[in-house]
Amino acid sequence: MRAIPILVLALAMAAGAAAQDYPVRPVRIVVPFPAGGPNDLAVRPIAQKLQELLGQPFVLDFRPGANGIVGNEVVARAPADGYTLLVISTAFTINPSSYAKLPYDTVRDFTPVSPLAQSDIVFLVNPIVPARNVKEFVALARAHPGKLTFASTGAGGGPHLGGEMLKLAAKIDLVHVPYKGAAPALTDVIGGHVDSMFIGAAPAIPQVRAGKVRAIGVASPRRAASLPEVPTFEESGFKQFEVDSRYGLAAPAGTPAAVITRLNAEIAKAGATAEVKERYSASGLEAYSKSPQEYAKQLRDDIAKWRKVVVAAKLKPQ
Repeated sequence: MRAIPILVLALAMAAGAAAQDYPVRPVRIVVPFPAGGPNDLAVRPIAQKLQELLGQPFVLDFRPGANGIVGNEVVARAPADGYTLLVISTAFTINPSSYAKLPYDTVRDFTPVSPLAQSDIVFLVNPIVPARNVKEFVALARAHPGKLTFASTGAGGGPHLGGEMLKLAAKIDLVHVPYKGAAPALTDVIGGHVDSMFIGAAPAIPQVRAGKVRAIGVASPRRAASLPEVPTFEESGFKQFEVDSRYGLAAPAGTPAAVITRLNAEIAKAGATAEVKERYSASGLEAYSKSPQEYAKQLRDDIAKWRKVVVAAKLKPQ
């Protein structure tokens, strides 16, 4: 009977040794959105720092398509050996509610590794809109139901569901105007063709400083460091109102726990370096870390949050 505990101990020691040696060859990081976008900006500084820390290339493999689903499926079907990772963002937690059927199970087919970075989301209005804060915007919308509009980066995305959350929380009627990306949406808010939108702080700040748009609310738990004068939605009376923009890494389900733990520790170390912090700051990002278990809970909570919004807003899955 002693052979079984000895075998278990030997396997545990072998797994620990493998994690210490990891990686012994290049690691592929699948990015399910185009190069140059926020997913790229979140992972590239960390990937380059991991190469320095671990001595192997961390190669970005861009597989855009279907709001991230194409790249997600690539990783869900990859070997669970720690040599294929996936960049995940808010779309990862929204898709289970926005799509009637996915070619993978968002919870069962992936193992969360670590967060990478987060970005503040701000609510903008065109300067001609007579509202200098969220309360005034809500009052205006109530006085003119169905007249005010909000832009999004596409149906079912974070900015779209942020607008739906506001409609539900404030009991107002806004008209959704979807665009193919943040740039054209912001351009039309600046031009006065659309009244408002939720967007990441980084692209918004130059336009706010130039007076082309007005930031009236931050959809984060705390004020944005880059826009300290703008109150949060919670300060405006909307409790637990958060439209997150977070990025992290996941691996195929079944990836050895020791490898996940090693990656998590090294990513936290990389995110704490001055170089990564500086590059993130320039992109409107902020590094943050959690254990794999904490990160898994955060993702599950986000999936549940967005499902409630989709159901309450009576949005039809694609």
